[in-house]
Amino acid sequence: MHPKVSVIIPAYNMGEQLVRAVESALSQTTPVHEIFVVDDGSKDNTAEVAERFGPPVYVIRKPNGGPASARNLGAAKATGDWLAFLDADDWWFPQKTEVQMSYTQAPDIGLVHCLYDHRIERPPAELSFDDLWAHNWIGTASVMIRRSLFLELGGFNEERALISVEDYNLWLRVVAAGWRIVTCPHILAHYTQGTGISSNLERLMRASLFNLDDLEVLLKLPPEQVDQKRAQLRSQFGRQALHDRKMPIARDLLWHTVKHEPSAGNMLRYLASNVPLTLLDAKRNLSQRSVSQNTGGSSGRPFGDSTGPLVPIDEKPFWGGERTASIIDPRYHAKAATEALTKPLLVTTIDAEEDFDWSQPFDSNASKVTSMRHQHHAHRVFERFGVVPVYLVDYPVASQDDGRAPLLELLQGNLCEIGAQLHPWVTPPFVEDISIRNSYPGNLPQVVEYAKLAALTESLEQVFGIRPRLYRAGRCGTGPNTAEILKHLGYQVDTSVMPHWNYTAHQGPDYRAYSVTPFWLDSERTLLEMPITSSLVGYGAKLVGPDGFDPFSKTAERLGVTSALARLGAVERIRLTPEGIRIEEAKRLVRHMKAAGHRVFVLTYHSPSLEPGNTPYVRNQADLAAFLRWLEEFYDFFTSEIGGECVSWRDLRAALLPR
Repeated sequence: MHPKVSVIIPAYNMGEQLVRAVESALSQTTPVHEIFVVDDGSKDNTAEVAERFGPPVYVIRKPNGGPASARNLGAAKATGDWLAFLDADDWWFPQKTEVQMSYTQAPDIGLVHCLYDHRIERPPAELSFDDLWAHNWIGTASVMIRRSLFLELGGFNEERALISVEDYNLWLRVVAAGWRIVTCPHILAHYTQGTGISSNLERLMRASLFNLDDLEVLLKLPPEQVDQKRAQLRSQFGRQALHDRKMPIARDLLWHTVKHEPSAGNMLRYLASNVPLTLLDAKRNLSQRSVSQNTGGSSGRPFGDSTGPLVPIDEKPFWGGERTASIIDPRYHAKAATEALTKPLLVTTIDAEEDFDWSQPFDSNASKVTSMRHQHHAHRVFERFGVVPVYLVDYPVASQDDGRAPLLELLQGNLCEIGAQLHPWVTPPFVEDISIRNSYPGNLPQVVEYAKLAALTESLEQVFGIRPRLYRAGRCGTGPNTAEILKHLGYQVDTSVMPHWNYTAHQGPDYRAYSVTPFWLDSERTLLEMPITSSLVGYGAKLVGPDGFDPFSKTAERLGVTSALARLGAVERIRLTPEGIRIEEAKRLVRHMKAAGHRVFVLTYHSPSLEPGNTPYVRNQADLAAFLRWLEEFYDFFTSEIGGECVSWRDLRAALLPR
């Protein structure tokens, strides 16, 4: 029998934000036992919003007393074996309780915490008192604690002077009492930054110093240890105050720091706190421009959680076992024997997706799929050359009759194959913030990327009667966990890699170091990477590398360098597609690659291009006619002049399997 989990959600004037938090607790793959929303004297409709849910959501009303008193009251009413805390403006990803409970088996484990989606730091696998004393690794919404232990320690300290660090106070008491605190190394929770009491620098500083006073007495800590920590806190808050331009606080704290440790760095910071703001801001603007040019992101904050670029975390499979495959880590790659191919082979892939406006923000309601009924135009060309394309189908296409019906008809005639394409913003579960960064599936936490791809895979299997085995990440957005998820779901080929393209300007992947030649993503050779055909052509192509000057960067394009190099024949980047690529360029690309020994080619385009007005490449009927002529001329060129053959992805994979 699984242990029962009780969820405690303190809420003060959180009527608007509360729904998402409660729904995330109700949507757990391992259901929670009960949820207590403790209305801490709200003046809005917080209680009414919570009461609409009904059991297992229960509402407790109390006068305002702060989050510690609200959590303690909820815990007193709880009956579960474990308590899980969730703030009203945060939320959990669907498999939090399922994954986290697997780390609670040992009887001496008192608390398990997980990772947040905004953090790039990696806590130790198990936290000692010294680890926690040096740094609070634990966020409240990430915690599951034994209810018996919580009650034994008296819960959170309700002293109002501790508000915003009362959780840190409890974590230190847990480990000081001899209980183990374990890190669940998976991103399972979202923390909303910059809101609430903890975002108030002065109050947080006072609470942190009060916390040291409380723990010194309660845990009988050596005075010198506490004094050293006080000095560290003053230094940290002083630097943060300087960063936030709270100059009186910065001067006071940094002067204390200089007196405690009169180093050159501390003295410089103190002197900076006395410099006119105009000079400080001029220096900051210069530094930020430099950082932005070199890293494409923010320099972050000197204290607290990072606000700079988020780094996708390479997680072990949450379903158990060790990592065996990766798209971005070459240590897992194995060579595919393409030299054994006797002729050039061409696979045709089509991104079968909704008709969304590429110039507009991502929208979860963008679900129009009428362009799918126009795919027959291309099939008139395909039939003449024996092309059986694979449609990489996304969720809006699979879930609507207008999208799936034309594909079912083609499939019944053996005129196409079905693969999967993941657009996160239109694929359930809808648990992440919609943003440019999160439009790349590989940037999502492992449990979210997995849940979305599993939902898409199951939908495709249900609709088409075939489990998809070939995958493309929307926007080519693979990440550190993508390959392992694909293997777990039974995929055999990934075709997301776009060689020589760099998406890091929007925190996407960088494929500049990747070869266009297929390779295996695991040593067992079960998952093949079949890159989209994209290569550098020209006498200067070999001089371009990922570590040197990028002639295709936004800066190079703005300065006209990219187009100048192409006109000179020095280097141009060509993708094998009728979208924005002239037929002469496509032929030049294939001739160049064949001469270099390449034998595998992957042609791709987007399904909305078959209906005029959906993409920049086909705006009218004349554009559509030119698009179809491009396809016909290219297939004729490939099969006659090049001597190649149009094959399915299955044929290609079979040809590359070890003998």
